[in-house]
Amino acid sequence: MKRLSLILVVASLVLCLFSCKNEYKNVDGAMMKFYSENKNNEMPKIGDLVLVDVTQKIADSVIFSSEIFGEPFEMVVEEPTFIGDIMTALTNMHLDDHVSLIFPVDSLFYIIGEDMPDFIVPGTLTEMDIKLNKIIKAEDYEKAILEEMEMMRSQEEALLSLYYNDDKYTITEDSLIIVKMNRGKGRLAAPSDIMRVFFTFQTINGDTLLDFTQGEPYELICGDKALGEGFSEGLSLVAEGGDAEFIIPSSLAFGSEGFEGVILPYTSFVLNVKVVDIMTAEEYEEEQNRMMEQEKKENEKRLQEEPKKIANYLKSHNINVEPTESGLYYIETQAGDGDVANVGDNVSINYSIYNLDDVLIESSEDYGQTLDFVVGNNDMLPAIEEAVGYMKVGGKSRIVVPSKLGFGNIKIDDNLPANTAIVIDLELVDLQ
Repeated sequence: MKRLSLILVVASLVLCLFSCKNEYKNVDGAMMKFYSENKNNEMPKIGDLVLVDVTQKIADSVIFSSEIFGEPFEMVVEEPTFIGDIMTALTNMHLDDHVSLIFPVDSLFYIIGEDMPDFIVPGTLTEMDIKLNKIIKAEDYEKAILEEMEMMRSQEEALLSLYYNDDKYTITEDSLIIVKMNRGKGRLAAPSDIMRVFFTFQTINGDTLLDFTQGEPYELICGDKALGEGFSEGLSLVAEGGDAEFIIPSSLAFGSEGFEGVILPYTSFVLNVKVVDIMTAEEYEEEQNRMMEQEKKENEKRLQEEPKKIANYLKSHNINVEPTESGLYYIETQAGDGDVANVGDNVSINYSIYNLDDVLIESSEDYGQTLDFVVGNNDMLPAIEEAVGYMKVGGKSRIVVPSKLGFGNIKIDDNLPANTAIVIDLELVDLQ
């Protein structure tokens, strides 16, 4: 409570100063500036649905805008989450009003329970430009939802009847529809068995929600109903080595509730599955222990061979520098002419990571933006932290990194297993 009180006290002081300069006024705790006000028009109440144009900024940077979607943003008016938020503003607006709302961005991070990024100064104000375009009363909104739900239920019922009334499909006692089935020659899974499967989970319209058909098979526990009873039942019908296709009605999936706004109510699904392997929990544990022991031996072997591999890389690339005290090999490839990074500075870098076979593992170019971090916060690989300390803005370097200064005993992928030395090309782009 002390933290929230402090935020509100500081925010009040900041907002009072800000409002005096910019014609903002305190309306039930919300600092608002009215560009247009229509006092004779209706006002929204809790539970109403409103259509608004919203643009949110921090300083001059737009962080959200309904213009991106090309249409007003729909929002149900709720009780305020914190003093002076958008809900406070909406309940003090009239239809067709146009306002600007400001509040400290600290409030948002406090409510979601996350720390603010280091580059945002506490007390920084965020501005929301809001235009109230339409108000749909709560009772009308609820009626519309019920009508839409009934329409969706009827549509699903009509769709499923095409399958239920067709003799070429097999229907289980629970109304799961078997479209095709190659049962397989192995054993069926019992509850708590570990299954390795390839599968896709799609809507009837063809929208793919889950696709586990590439790479290693997906591992799951037989009887797990996280994706619904129909998903679990379908898997239990396919033996080891078999494959099948099922239609899963919403009654065996997410029903009339849907799922967190992502899956609509009364949504049927198509499940395609291939069962690769079935093991008991004991067999699975034994296999995992064998794999862990084998991986441990391979990791130890790589660690023993690392000095020789680094030496071979340095020789083959004509690198003749001595390692630093930590064991890092630092090669400046372009001198910078800007500032030197110090502890606490926020730096921006470009990077490319290679293994000792010159295979590119990852690059900041893949993301189209620099990587930013605060020097000394230990949020970055030790090798990069150290190397940046030797550079000036505008400079470039190549570093040969022993695994203890890189990813250590963490496996990144098949090209970069645990205890593997790496090579990184760095560019110090900017610092704050």
